[in-house]
Amino acid sequence: MPPALVEVALPLPVDQTYTYLIPEGLEEAAVPGRRVMVPFGRRGEMRGFVVGRPESCTFKKLKQVTAFLDDGPVLAPDVLALCRFISRYYGCSFGEALDAALPSGVKHGRAARSVAHAELAVPPERALEIAEELPDRQAKQARILRLLAKERKAVPLPQVLSKAVSSRSPAETLMKKGFIRLKRIRLETDPLNEPAATKEAPHDPTEEQSASIRAIGGAIADEVFAVFLLFGITGSGKTEVYLQAIEECRRRGRQAIILVPEIALTPQTVRRFRSRFDRVAVLHSAQSEAERRRWWKATQAGRVDVVVGPRSAVFAPVPNLGLIVVDEEHDSSFKQGRAPRYHARDVAVVRAREANASVILGSATPALESYHNALTGKYRMLRLTARVGGGSLPPVEIIDMGREMDEVKRFTHFSRRLRAVLTESMKRGEQAMLFLNRRGFTTILSCRRCGESLECENCSVTLTYHQGHDRAICHLCGYERRVPPDCPACRQPGLKHRGFGTEKVESEISALYPESRVARMDSDTMTTRDSYEQVLDKVGRGEVDILVGTQMIAKGLHFTGITAVGVVDADTSLRLPDFRAAERTFQLIAQVSGRTGRGERGGRVVVQTFRAGQPALLAAAKHDYLAFAEEELRQRKAFGYPPFGRILLAVIQGKKLPSVKKRAMEVVDILRSELDSGAARVLGPAIPPIERVKERFRRQVVVKANGPAEVQRAVALLRGRRSGGRQGVEVILDVDPTSMM
Repeated sequence: MPPALVEVALPLPVDQTYTYLIPEGLEEAAVPGRRVMVPFGRRGEMRGFVVGRPESCTFKKLKQVTAFLDDGPVLAPDVLALCRFISRYYGCSFGEALDAALPSGVKHGRAARSVAHAELAVPPERALEIAEELPDRQAKQARILRLLAKERKAVPLPQVLSKAVSSRSPAETLMKKGFIRLKRIRLETDPLNEPAATKEAPHDPTEEQSASIRAIGGAIADEVFAVFLLFGITGSGKTEVYLQAIEECRRRGRQAIILVPEIALTPQTVRRFRSRFDRVAVLHSAQSEAERRRWWKATQAGRVDVVVGPRSAVFAPVPNLGLIVVDEEHDSSFKQGRAPRYHARDVAVVRAREANASVILGSATPALESYHNALTGKYRMLRLTARVGGGSLPPVEIIDMGREMDEVKRFTHFSRRLRAVLTESMKRGEQAMLFLNRRGFTTILSCRRCGESLECENCSVTLTYHQGHDRAICHLCGYERRVPPDCPACRQPGLKHRGFGTEKVESEISALYPESRVARMDSDTMTTRDSYEQVLDKVGRGEVDILVGTQMIAKGLHFTGITAVGVVDADTSLRLPDFRAAERTFQLIAQVSGRTGRGERGGRVVVQTFRAGQPALLAAAKHDYLAFAEEELRQRKAFGYPPFGRILLAVIQGKKLPSVKKRAMEVVDILRSELDSGAARVLGPAIPPIERVKERFRRQVVVKANGPAEVQRAVALLRGRRSGGRQGVEVILDVDPTSMM
């Protein structure tokens, strides 16, 4: 009798699976989707996933499975199939895709509902003094101390390390010095999983909402695959359509998955779903491992009707999927930044197709790919053109800052018109928002004589000055240093500060309106989920007059007291060398404009720019997505950009520039020799906008193809050549990239 074999996928960037022997008597345990422990060379034992049961193997000496983990399969057949698609389409290994589908709490199997927290062992004032005294090479320790001094309480260690851009080692050094301590805190509840205080009855829908609900409900009832683009202006009631579609899904014994951008995953968002449904699970990375494991198991067992979460929730183990909602489907956070580099919106469509389920893609500013799919009939368009309860979109004024500075004869961050609008709102006791998608105080420190800028030691970017820390910081790798008194290049005394970010806007607006209460929301101030909630609660209670922030204030917030919005610099994203720059600019302005005008007093928006004639800005000022999309699609078609073509971005990176250049040329030669030149163009190798990141030099190769077939062919050619090899150079494959940076 032949030996019993099992095929195992390991979470490694290796494009193959491995065959092992099944211990005698355990053949029935080797079910696809179950995890196993297997020996793997020098790595010792590794966790892997059972993905098949081969009948034979050409290798004569096979190792044996060490142990079967869990009580049974942790990934259902439909999720296994989805991961196979992700592996094939996005160019990662099957094991990497499977590993991404499983939350860490399930991987590690931890049942204790507690998590390590870091807190200061010295007074906050002393911690700040210590941080100031530490040399630049211990910047990570300084960042940890400053963060804990600001919070003045114990903070989950993973959040501390993430915000400080640090590994665990600097924290352990601080513990040895007696400056901080770790303690495990039992988590009784997760605020995102607390039930809603009150239940809410379905609202009476408008005619447009009713038409959308009927269309989606019909597809759910017929159990057919359908994708709906719910294109609705801000405040038009898209969430009510989601809720009533979910109710139809639940009534038929099926489950729904709701995907939201990471920044929108707050108790406010979740409370809305819990006010209508009892069995709602929330899955997100800030939960304790035990909490994620608990909700994963409950979902898998069919004890949950609705799962809410960011992009990784697309893998939620619902047993009978009926609906996936992708809210703010255009948001770039749905694209995974590391392997597997999947796009949750597109993966949601694939999963729903296999389950004969429906998909709702909701947005006020749809991605052009989704909009084009609706125009061509691949998706079904549903429109919501009016705000619920009346009201209209606010008027938007474009201010030419070049002309403004010519007239006032000086540089200014706030135009006369913006100041007038803010002053009027403050006099009336109303609230205002100022949006700038750039954090820090000043963005460039340069020499007045030689022009040399202060740059990061690890990345080819200038350092941003943060006044609160009195440090120049790299936003890519976290490197920081004190600002030197002299130019490092020519020794000229003093460096000139240029550019500005949210920290400077907050400082200057506080000086202009000293009686007003100003709050700032960016990744520097929002160090924990509590920080985010505390500020939003203050805004909701009217305890904040002017809210300054980055894109985290641009979407999902509903406050009727906000009557004025200022876009301080609309050119931030327009300056990026990326074919999606105009689209992102339109989306951001449209989204931030939607934060006002939601109450009886209406609203006003002032957009400041040095490119007043730019088509995306003019269209945004008129709230005219259709005109913007028509012109942008025309240009995309002329140049073969998505949605009229497909793109593969290959980033070649390593610590030695000659090796990177050599490998990049090899990649180009392979692609040009194998791809059909009539169906695909190979561009590069080129120096990317940021040549060096985290001590690694980079080169880019772009494949522009007429369709997905040639992109997949390019992926197949390169996926076996991704690993670093002896030269330490890796090839990163990004299919359908959302950024060319």
